Amino acid sequence: MVKQCAFCKFEIPADALVCGHCRKSQPLSSIPKTPEQVEKERVAKKRALIFVGAVAALIAVPMIVSSISDSIQMSQIRAEIDRKNQIEKQTSTEVGKIIAPELNRYANIIEAGVQTSVADRKKEVDALRKLAAVAKNQGAKVEALDLYGSSAKYWNLISELLTTDAQVMESIFAKMKPEERTRSAELHRKAATILQKHVDEAFMYTMDLYDSGSSSLASAPVSSGSHFDFIKETSDLPSSAQLALDKIYKVDPARARELSRLAHDAGVQNLPNQ
Repeated sequence: MVKQCAFCKFEIPADALVCGHCRKSQPLSSIPKTPEQVEKERVAKKRALIFVGAVAALIAVPMIVSSISDSIQMSQIRAEIDRKNQIEKQTSTEVGKIIAPELNRYANIIEAGVQTSVADRKKEVDALRKLAAVAKNQGAKVEALDLYGSSAKYWNLISELLTTDAQVMESIFAKMKPEERTRSAELHRKAATILQKHVDEAFMYTMDLYDSGSSSLASAPVSSGSHFDFIKETSDLPSSAQLALDKIYKVDPARARELSRLAHDAGVQNLPNQ
């Protein structure tokens, strides 16, 4: 058997270590291997492959176990979120069914401007405060679920609205002008419409609820004057009225100033706190 020299290409014996023509040493790779060498290399490669496979298995098994564990954990998290979403939908729908008709009823009362007795006004005030408590409780319940984009802020806003309605009914209802009654009635009907829409949809979509609700509850333009000026303006009102008006101011400054003016016109300054 012969081979070509790796340098001068002259034919030399296959097992030659040096070319007889150019006298250069031949690369070891060009020297044919004995059967024993071939077998030894085959066994060595096989062992190397077995070792690499074992190492890969040791690395892969924990990764697979971790992946399965993560998958189970994610499934549990999704199940918990679904459970919380279901609670929010169910409870918010039930509360909405109670409050939406009452918002419309209050709109009808305030728009009609019918003079009622002190006893009847007290019943309405108590009813409004109970509704405010129901809305506030729902807001706290939803907030405790810790869901992104929940309806908690909206329920708190509704609670503040109903609390203010109770104070208006109690103190300045008879002093309101026709245009003020009309504007307030429109506000409440818008709020009722938004709430009823979400009740009909079983609160499937809550991401836009706060934005749409707050835009309706704050429909009047923002008036001039700072928050500090408004605090000074209401400093002679009962503390409960100051607190309620301050909350309204943060959402709708114009409406808060309007209610403050009506309260002063009705002479409710320096009244003892209830």
